[in-house]
Amino acid sequence: MPLFYSASHETLDKTQFERLGHPGRYTAVSVVKGTDQWFTGSMYGYGALLIGSGSAATFGKDDHVVLSGGGSIELKDLAKGPDDTESGLSHLIDVSVAYVSSSEDAPNVYVFKRQQ
Repeated sequence: MPLFYSASHETLDKTQFERLGHPGRYTAVSVVKGTDQWFTGSMYGYGALLIGSGSAATFGKDDHVVLSGGGSIELKDLAKGPDDTESGLSHLIDVSVAYVSSSEDAPNVYVFKRQQ
């Protein structure tokens, strides 16, 4: 007689990702626009960001990202292209994020949670 696998209810209640793991490097995203967001406590583990489409000129003087080890970077500087123009290509910036501040008129700031 063949032996059949019978999963427990606890196992069946989990998603495939909870049972087998996440295949990618990033597992979640938080969008910051028009607010301040701390990435500590339950938001711990966010380790990359991407500036959405838009102009670096629309970032305010207080729009910035604070890194977990200290220091901050103005978001307008991250949105600039390699030739210091405002038409930079969107690219993922791999940094350890502690805090993001973004004004209402600024482009979306996508902050990605890294798989631990």
